[in-house]
Amino acid sequence: MVAREIMELIGRSEGLNEENEERIRSLFVMLKALADINRLKILILLFDGERCVCDIEEELGISQPLTSHHLRILSKAGLIKARKEGTWSYYSLRREGINKLNTSFSFLLGPYKIKEDYPMRESCDDHLGEGVKPIL
Repeated sequence: MVAREIMELIGRSEGLNEENEERIRSLFVMLKALADINRLKILILLFDGERCVCDIEEELGISQPLTSHHLRILSKAGLIKARKEGTWSYYSLRREGINKLNTSFSFLLGPYKIKEDYPMRESCDDHLGEGVKPIL
């Protein structure tokens, strides 16, 4: 399903435009959530299955409050979800969030975005105002 979505989106829009703005913002939020090594490790752990906070803190060797902080950020980014059972919370991946991350990343930054005839910029002289000299 994800691969089909990506293929349908290829070529529909180029560069920065209104159509891409929401996708860019959404990807930014998810990448920002993953920009911490502990949160990235948590996400990788959850690919193996649901975990409780105590499993995660033990696996990573970090405190319970720090583990909860990281889980909150991943949850707000839409990448994981929590299931309560009594006083315990169990965390798992949000399939929709992971699919959105992969689709958005591939659509905006995938290898097919680099054109075969990648254009070279010859000169910026046309952008210089009168009396402005380029920095050498």
